[in-house]
Amino acid sequence: MDFITKKSNKLNGRVKLQGDKSISHRAALILPLCHGDAVVKNFLFAEDTMNSLKAMRMLGADIKIVNDEVHFKARGIKSLKPTVKSIYLGNSGTSIRLISGILSSIDGYFAVYGDDSLCKRPMKRIIDPLNMMGARVKSILNNDKAPLLIKGGKLKGIEHSLEVPSAQVKSAIILAALNAEGETKIKEKVKARDHTERMLKYLGADLEIGKDEIRLRGGQKLQARDIFVPSDFSSAAFIITAAALTENSEVIIEDVLLNPTRTGFLEAFRDMGGQFEILDLREANNELIGSIKVYSSKLKGITIEGAIIPRIIDEIPLIAVLAAFAEGETLIKDAQELKYKESNRIESIAYNLKEMGIEYEIREDGLKILGNTFVVKDKYNFYSFKDHRIAMAFALVGFVLDNVRVYDCDNVRTSFPDFIKVMEGINGKINMI
Repeated sequence: MDFITKKSNKLNGRVKLQGDKSISHRAALILPLCHGDAVVKNFLFAEDTMNSLKAMRMLGADIKIVNDEVHFKARGIKSLKPTVKSIYLGNSGTSIRLISGILSSIDGYFAVYGDDSLCKRPMKRIIDPLNMMGARVKSILNNDKAPLLIKGGKLKGIEHSLEVPSAQVKSAIILAALNAEGETKIKEKVKARDHTERMLKYLGADLEIGKDEIRLRGGQKLQARDIFVPSDFSSAAFIITAAALTENSEVIIEDVLLNPTRTGFLEAFRDMGGQFEILDLREANNELIGSIKVYSSKLKGITIEGAIIPRIIDEIPLIAVLAAFAEGETLIKDAQELKYKESNRIESIAYNLKEMGIEYEIREDGLKILGNTFVVKDKYNFYSFKDHRIAMAFALVGFVLDNVRVYDCDNVRTSFPDFIKVMEGINGKINMI
């Protein structure tokens, strides 16, 4: 499947997106560890999150989809049992890392794996701490990557410092620690996404969360509760980018997740001169939500570095596209983690910027981009590198420059299956062939 986009004008309307991917994953994986019944509304039904649900069903979790809601009858982690089948997790790094933490505390053997892209992503970051806790987690190919063989069982609490900010690694340790003996302490030099901590506290867990440390004791009983999943912020960022770049635009995105560990993109967008308002700010199941009203914007280049990077890492392809149409130079630093996503996003972004004619420089930890140096051409051919965020980000270039084709966009189903429908709904000229 390829995207075709044409020059667009005056994006407008109200957008209601499917639920946040990170919170949908955590609802799927954590609610079966609780006791009681719960209903999840506005769950993101995408390939990645469905793989999380399927994995928990394979372990014996009672999960049903009823009229676009997900219903859980939870009986605690001791109700989950080994499966003789290998657990397939598709393209989802969140699924494989978080479920590895859960499996580490279930007595038995488990094999987990994913698609070719997932099996190239680093797993040593979870293998080492989970083994320190008493699990036996092994890379089957001895390359510190999936497939993984996990022997779960009795765990003990540990002290662990996160060398690289990672919500997935942090969450794997936390979920293992829930059923471990003693106390677990996790130290963060830079705070990563905190959806796991917020959800666990909402479900009754006793966590101590300091400025740079998380503490919890094992053996806690969690109580299932209903969850409303706010609109996915990372998906909203594509709407924000499209509206900002397209002339005479004004779009409202409703009920968006505004967790401070996720909204680095909004801060960078504002610093670039992006025009937006936050409406109806409120809290739901321990998460901040609100609506975002965004306008066409005249942008300027900025430097993005340091503590904001973990809060903006998934949106850097969009920052690159915004930078391509901004006045002056944009410098992205401290973003080595881009190399270990669904593609090496530093190289993927650079390849497509070159197709635009944009002046850029690849750096060890990021990119330098000189805005408005694009070359006007009859058509532009971009490649997704089988990376959903690269595919969607560079599709938006067509709204400005016209006649864009992005090759190999099937992976968009993993995170934003309604991408084309949503863009068409606000007057974006996009289709697929």
